Formats: sequence, C-alpha cells, structure tokens
Amino acid sequence: MKMKWLHSGFFAHHRIEILMWALIVEMLASPLADSHPRIGALLGFVVLLMVLVGIREIAKRTFVENTLIPMAVIWMITRIMEAFGDRSKVYANLSPVAGVVFSCAIVWAIFNHFHSRSRNLRTAIAEAAFGYLVVATAFSQVYWILNRLVDHAFNQVIPLTEHATFLYFSMVTITSVGYGGIAPLNPYVRMVAALESMCGIFFVAVVVARVVSSYGLKTARHDPSLAQEAESGRLDLSSEGGYTATLDIVSASADEGSARAMKG
Repeated sequence: MKMKWLHSGFFAHHRIEILMWALIVEMLASPLADSHPRIGALLGFVVLLMVLVGIREIAKRTFVENTLIPMAVIWMITRIMEAFGDRSKVYANLSPVAGVVFSCAIVWAIFNHFHSRSRNLRTAIAEAAFGYLVVATAFSQVYWILNRLVDHAFNQVIPLTEHATFLYFSMVTITSVGYGGIAPLNPYVRMVAALESMCGIFFVAVVVARVVSSYGLKTARHDPSLAQEAESGRLDLSSEGGYTATLDIVSASADEGSARAMKG
C-alpha cells in the first residue's frame, strides 16, 4: 500500500528542502553522535530514510531501487555494528567505507539531474545545497580512511571515533576557508584536500549556471519564442543570437525585479 502523504501535501512540495535541513541538523549533531554512538545510529537511520524518500525526486526509480537502496542497507548495517560493537575491532569501523560509496552514488544521481532545468528556483537551490553537503560528507569519509591507512595524515592525532572532526576539516576545505587548525601533512592527504577545494569551486560554478538557467526559463515565459527554445534546448548560448537572447532574459528579469521593488 502506497503512502499517499509522500506524494501530496506539504511534504511532496517541499521534500528537497526538508531533506536539506535534515542533513544540516544531522551534521550539527555529529559531535553528539561521536560521543553517543547509539544516538548517532538513530540519527543516521532517520536521515537515511529521508534521503531515500527525497532522492526519488532527483534520481531515476531504477537507480534508487537497484543501487541506492542496497548501498543504504549496507551502510546502515555498518552503523549498527559501530554503535553496538567494539570500536577496537575492524568490523566496527566500516561505516565510513560504506558511507563514501553511498555518498558517491548520491552525488552521481544529483549530477545526472543537473542537466535538466528546474522550474522552481527554490527547489534548484535546495538541491544544490543538499549536493554540496553530500560532497563534503563524502570527502570527510575519505579523510577518515586515509587517516587510518597512512602515517601522519594530519598535524594532530585525530581519533577514528571523531567523525565530526573529519567533517569539519572537509567543510572548511571545500569552502576554501582553511582555518589552519587542522592541516594535512601526508602528500596523499594534501592532494585529496586540494582536489576537494577544486571540486568546491567547480560545484559553485555549476550551481550558479543552473540557477541562472532556471530563473531565465521562468522569465522567458513572457516571451513565447524564447520559452519554446529554452524548453526544447535549442537556445544556443555560444552564438551571438543566443547570447543576446540570454542578456535580454537577464535584463527583463532585472527590470521586473526593480518594478516589483518600486511597487513594494
């Protein structure tokens, strides 16, 4: 029996935004999850369910059923073993390995969805923010693996149980903030950190282009010819005419925004 509340009402219209905020809350609670593994397993289970429900809006159904769900089950099993097992054993420290595979699958689904234009600007921004957080999470799990495999990965000893510390380092790296409290020493870790910084810059560029495209498509509805070209993908931005049409769309958007501001 299908749950109708997943396909109608508030959740159906705001599932991506809810998913984004759920992931933010889970990240903020990650220090608590490190000190209380069972609470962390419960939070992970809740976020996992929301991810599987929300990702159906982005990924294809076959990809979700054949790839994401099996990976999610494996990741949840490793989280349970981490919460209730002996952390000195190898079997209780497999969740980051399963997590990085699961995160990469989600990132793959998000990037496959980026080729389509979203009619809702709010949804496009929420999808981008969710993808940005997932990328940071994936890199944090890679740092955990490297910290276990290589010697002197960072300038300080980070216990394997402190997943929040690796997440913190990943987030300041992907945003190119780099406070310097934690610095990579091992050459392999340095290369991964540099790659993450480049991914962060590239991701922002892609998101800005997609948001502008979504807003331009909404504005182009006032011009039937531009709207038809935008819908069919025949609006060539590389040509002078396509570039001029894009400028017209942006200009019309700015004029419309100014008019609304003056009326307000």
